[in-house]
Amino acid sequence: MKVLAMLTLLPEAKREQVRAELADELKGSWSLYASGVLRECYATEDPGCVIFVMEADDAAGAKKVLASLPMVAAGMFRLECVELRPFVNWSTLFAH
Repeated sequence: MKVLAMLTLLPEAKREQVRAELADELKGSWSLYASGVLRECYATEDPGCVIFVMEADDAAGAKKVLASLPMVAAGMFRLECVELRPFVNWSTLFAH
């Protein structure tokens, strides 16, 4: 299943800690991308927020995978995961 993950840097995250962990965070996310778990990555207008589209069994599974990233593990991000399901409402157009 596709899962949308929004990672937002918390205001209390220390700039020095962000700088120290950023390279490892990027390497970790690249590893998830190379393995096929992380499918799409997007920046937002907020430089402290990134969007990932992932393949996982469910939102809890996506959170578990993302917990392996150093900055996520350190509690520097607010993490929200939403399961994306097929939009079936268009089928009502053809029900007649």
